Amino acid sequence: MSTNVHRNLALALAAALCVGASARPAAAQQVGTAPENSPFRDILTHEAFTVFVGRFAGNPNDAGTGARPGMMLGARLNVHLSSALDASATFGEALTSRHRIDAGGDTARVMSSINVRLIAVDLGLQVNLTGDKTWHGLAPYAYIGLGLTTPSAKVVDPGGYELGTNFLVVPALGTRYIVSRRLSVHVEARDYYYRYSFPLFYFDRPYALHADGTPVLSNAVGDREWYNNYTVWFGVTYGFNF
Repeated sequence: MSTNVHRNLALALAAALCVGASARPAAAQQVGTAPENSPFRDILTHEAFTVFVGRFAGNPNDAGTGARPGMMLGARLNVHLSSALDASATFGEALTSRHRIDAGGDTARVMSSINVRLIAVDLGLQVNLTGDKTWHGLAPYAYIGLGLTTPSAKVVDPGGYELGTNFLVVPALGTRYIVSRRLSVHVEARDYYYRYSFPLFYFDRPYALHADGTPVLSNAVGDREWYNNYTVWFGVTYGFNF
């Protein structure tokens, strides 16, 4: 094929691209969505206060002494930082229980189950996935926070175990559904990820619940282990502006 033919094809292709590029904005304007028909709506409040109730799944841990499933109550405050970012503080109280183990004698055994009020506080950042707007009324987000959890009362088992104060890592996903300018309903799934510390007695005392007389914990488990505690809660949110 001659050089002129190549040149003519190249010029024709360039012209077609230019025409297409110039026509695209006009076509977009013709098929664009009118504002009143858009699935996106502005969120008119920046700050939000939420009260919630939910289910704390807990995690009995490898020894069986961890916090077990129970109801969770709490509140959250969100402060708007930018269109896509909020600062958030969450307070929660899980009405849970745990098993006590007597590991102070020659044989470890379960003593009883006791009720526990587990308090969890975390601070973090919330990424608003649709920015300052809702999509069909929904305002989804992702969250990561750090905090502390502690029981409301200290109970030490024979052998030295206690459900003490622990450092928290809290990832979460959730959404609000905007009902009116100020009110919305809220659902969130989160994980209270924290560490349990086990006494050395758990690794050398035969456990009465084990028919073969193995210890409470095997050597495959460390004396400090991290566990997931999944939680789902539902809330009502009041929006306002500072």
